[in-house]
Amino acid sequence: MFLSVNAFSESVFPESDAIWNIQINGIEHYYGLSGDTIINDLSYSKLYLLNDTTLNIDAKDEYVGGFRQEGKKVYFRPDEYQPYYSDKTPSVETLLYDFSKNIGDTIWHDFLIQGEWYMNDSITASIVYNIGECQQHKTYSLQQFVVNYDGDYIDHLASMMGANDTSIEGVGSNRGLFYFLYYAPMSGGISHHLACMKQGNEIKYIDNPKCNTCFCYSTAGLQESKVSLTEVQQTDGFIQITGEPTLFPCCIKLFDLTGQLILDISVSVENEYVPIRQMPSGIYLYQIQKENEVVKTGRIILK
Repeated sequence: MFLSVNAFSESVFPESDAIWNIQINGIEHYYGLSGDTIINDLSYSKLYLLNDTTLNIDAKDEYVGGFRQEGKKVYFRPDEYQPYYSDKTPSVETLLYDFSKNIGDTIWHDFLIQGEWYMNDSITASIVYNIGECQQHKTYSLQQFVVNYDGDYIDHLASMMGANDTSIEGVGSNRGLFYFLYYAPMSGGISHHLACMKQGNEIKYIDNPKCNTCFCYSTAGLQESKVSLTEVQQTDGFIQITGEPTLFPCCIKLFDLTGQLILDISVSVENEYVPIRQMPSGIYLYQIQKENEVVKTGRIILK
């Protein structure tokens, strides 16, 4: 007689159907986990920068990378990056979280990204200085440092600029999913805050300073609203807004990805063109407001 025992690893991070509301300088950014993919025989859960607060993935949602779990370790593989130095072979994923560590242990992350650039000469290290509990989740308080490849600390800018982070088991980071990979401790002036994390219909974590809901400007359920018919598109150096006549007049605001207000202009009638010729190309977030109420948010790529 043979007894077969299947060992299942405990899940320490969502694998699907999850949305994070990450506020960057007070502006909401939505990331969603939907679907999976196989890369080099490894399975990754696909992460998107969402155009709204739903997981109805379409062309307006941007794939940014994938997560995979190995025991109590969570790895992130970004979709694209460019090596900053060409004399070293870059890693294709980084150890993002490690929920097996104890106080005093160091988590060695495999690389550091600055914008779209891969920094081969330095990586990020997180040292666990406290383990606790928040909203029924186990938490790991971390202090982060930039480290060069020979293992010596470059300096202690992390502690000087308050680059502390908290990893929350089953949720992510209280400052965003992977903020420190893209914004190293030296750029600590940019404010990142996890306002809410929702999986399915259940709110797993909430700490929203702007409102008492998961999403202050939720677009879920707008399909039955006239506002959902509103479109914001770029055409020949202009932004064109189309929608129901009752939407106008309204106001459109554009923010860059750090939350800085770039454009604030009134739109009187449908199909009015807003000039953007002088604006740099890139990804922007928009808000449409009517009578000081936000009625729609989204993302637009200016080329």
